[in-house]
Amino acid sequence: MNTQFYDCHIHFYFKFPAEELKQVFSRLIQGGLMGFNALVFAEFPSDIKTVLKMVPGAYHDHISIAALEMQQDPFPYFEWAAPLKITAFADARFIVQGIEEKMAQLKQRGFQGLKLLYVPEEDTNIRVQGMEQAFGRPVKKSEEITARLIASAASQGMCVLFHVDLRRYGSFVEEMLQSHPATNFNIPHFGFSRKAIYHLLETYPNCYTDTSSLVPFMVEDPESYQSFIRQFQDRILYGSDALIGDPEHVESTQSFVGQFLDDPAIFQKLTCKNYLKFHGL
Repeated sequence: MNTQFYDCHIHFYFKFPAEELKQVFSRLIQGGLMGFNALVFAEFPSDIKTVLKMVPGAYHDHISIAALEMQQDPFPYFEWAAPLKITAFADARFIVQGIEEKMAQLKQRGFQGLKLLYVPEEDTNIRVQGMEQAFGRPVKKSEEITARLIASAASQGMCVLFHVDLRRYGSFVEEMLQSHPATNFNIPHFGFSRKAIYHLLETYPNCYTDTSSLVPFMVEDPESYQSFIRQFQDRILYGSDALIGDPEHVESTQSFVGQFLDDPAIFQKLTCKNYLKFHGL
């Protein structure tokens, strides 16, 4: 399905020579991509063992400190991507000190969104050891730091991509949505629970979700997912969850979602209208 679209969930992380990004951008443009949210590690420790404790196991073979350093300032690379409209999200999972000052600096540099991987305890499903093991802090402390990051981002007019398992931490997420009604939140992957994200979508107009990494579940239970998407067609975003160096993944998931929905009007909302609305455009 060759149509113009936006992708709300691309990880701007790569290990190949930066010059190869030009070919990647060209292919994405040819495939119809008009813009995307680029998730960028804004800060990270120099110890790779600590980094890996906060990265899903599926990505461990891809991660290196050298590659993280190469993508830390993405804005020169974005200049190669015209006419793509790229919105940079600062991944703040490793930011624990100087939060307000750092968020102000990130906004000044050009970051328009905050990305959070909220895993305060070990998550065996995605194989993340979590904040308790990575930073040696209890859940309550992780809540405090995360709340400060969100409040600081909200004060800077930034939107929030909040990766979190609603089955475990739904009450904390609801508190954040209540506290920042003028800030748009994307809880990706349907929050790992359609039942829990249903409540949030019904209750909070600033709550959105996305389709990233849901293809296997859609294939397994198509009718339930089609019904859910129809019901919340104004609050769901298309997201591929791809690494920037894998444009094939962006293309294949976009094509799948279009065929899966078999409804051009709803597909247009997920891939374009809702993205623009989320960003206030």
